Amino acid sequence: MKKFMLISVALILVAAGVFGYSVYHYIDVTRPAAAPTESNDTATEAATEEPTLSRAELSDTGIFSEFYEKASAKVAEMSKEQMIGQMLLGIVTDTSTAETDIKRYSLSGVLFDSTAFDYKSKDEVKSSIESVRAAAPIAPILAAQEEGGNVTTVSAHDAFSDVSFDSPRNIYELGGLSEVEKVEDEKAQFLADLGFNLNLAPVVDLPNMYNQIMYSRSLCGDAQITSTYAEYVSKFNQAKGVSVALKHFPGYGTTPDTVESVVVDDRDAATIRSVDYLPFKAGSDAGAHFIMVSNVVVQGIDATHTAALSPTIHKELRENIGFTGLIMTDVIDRADYSAYSDGRNVAVSAVLAGNDIILVRDYASAFTSIFAATNDGTIDPAILQQACTRVLAYKYKTGILE
Repeated sequence: MKKFMLISVALILVAAGVFGYSVYHYIDVTRPAAAPTESNDTATEAATEEPTLSRAELSDTGIFSEFYEKASAKVAEMSKEQMIGQMLLGIVTDTSTAETDIKRYSLSGVLFDSTAFDYKSKDEVKSSIESVRAAAPIAPILAAQEEGGNVTTVSAHDAFSDVSFDSPRNIYELGGLSEVEKVEDEKAQFLADLGFNLNLAPVVDLPNMYNQIMYSRSLCGDAQITSTYAEYVSKFNQAKGVSVALKHFPGYGTTPDTVESVVVDDRDAATIRSVDYLPFKAGSDAGAHFIMVSNVVVQGIDATHTAALSPTIHKELRENIGFTGLIMTDVIDRADYSAYSDGRNVAVSAVLAGNDIILVRDYASAFTSIFAATNDGTIDPAILQQACTRVLAYKYKTGILE
């Protein structure tokens, strides 16, 4: 009996030892790993880690692709707020506001409204532009809208009264395409000298009658001549350091002018694709950095969204046109487009549609809405990363960022 008790005690002790070892081992392998201590080795390892590019960026061999890796590395260091800011091109009415807000929202850049340079001399205009550039946490896009004629946000001011640019249509009718190209060269140099790096022009819509929406702002109704125009400004104006934005994809075409806030184009898709797309294709092939998408509802392609809010239209631009540059909206808060945004905030729909840059007056509200939609899962952070990578790659390619 005594022998049996000794054996039992021994077995119990062995079992307890095995159990204790097992518990210790379980705890050791399942506890969270301790945070690594900071060291030069750890810092070096983090710095040399390869940046992650989205699948779309990796398969894109377009005009900015040689700078994707560099841009992606910078994106990896950016906050969500900074990435959202890089998708916004804010319209500003005075340069003081621009200096403050480009820093507050990390805006990709600003478009100066025509009132921004009222009562300023040429030197004051240059100084104002430089002040905005210096205030930006990430080197900015500094945009003007110098179409010529009635849409001249800079040259029409008293400080430049001797160089106010006429409309391309008037110039073309008087001197032909060669004269238009000469004036475009002068325009690009004029803007570059002042410090601008983007002109929201040219209009390559194809109206052919005076009562159609873009008649006075366009070159002519001929698709081939307008294609040559788009190709020229894309190649030669951008060589002067001023990017162009071909607009307004997919084209207002022959749509009659209207007082309605939302324009509806009821032409068939085949006509639009075979005619209106041609200048955009020519400019894209020539390396245009931007294409602006319109606020038109193109019924033959997507009857439920304005073009700027339409994933289908953006797919057409990427796949049918083959455009690899920056897609930007027209002004998304010029009118109420909420009926065409799938019940979402318009700025949020603009991101989901595939725009890289959103042109907006109330950029504070757009920023807040996009931020909230990213937090609640409506916008995948990968979408922000992809757009931001393309924007920064553009900036590296053009020397805006070094």
